[in-house]
Amino acid sequence: MSASRQAVCRYERQQAASARWSALRLLAHAEFPGTPYSVSTARLWVRDLLSGRIADAVLDDVALLLSEVVTNAVVHSDSGRAPGGSVMVCLGVGGGMVHVEVIDDGSATSVPFIRAANADSDGGRGLFLVEMMSTGWGAHHDDEAGNAVWFHVADGTAGTSAPAEDRLPGRGRR
Repeated sequence: MSASRQAVCRYERQQAASARWSALRLLAHAEFPGTPYSVSTARLWVRDLLSGRIADAVLDDVALLLSEVVTNAVVHSDSGRAPGGSVMVCLGVGGGMVHVEVIDDGSATSVPFIRAANADSDGGRGLFLVEMMSTGWGAHHDDEAGNAVWFHVADGTAGTSAPAEDRLPGRGRR
């Protein structure tokens, strides 16, 4: 199976397993290698897609949170540990929100949760930022498709927030 077909299948599998996409319109999805370089590439990709569609301040928040989640996928999943690993980024809009979903290759040793970072540590704050800055977020695991970590950011066009089921405490921790 080709890499692009595999990526579409991974996205479609997560989409089919999730009610998150029922009120959203997919703008685009792209697959990136599971390398640190992909963090900046994904950030540029999302900026290009959303520039002019949402307020600059919202775009800055989306780009920052995407960077954190892609970094986590590369560092904490098989996407960054296994040769040929990849990270899929899906971008959608709807209900006054921008929806970003990062699907990685999963991990036998790590699940998404918010880490307690030391004050002098350079890392460990990614999902804490997602928790603080997003309208809602969570994680989903599929044995074949991997882990999906998603977040919503209000795009400023409506006063909506994530559905109540997506705002449950303890959902999606890395």
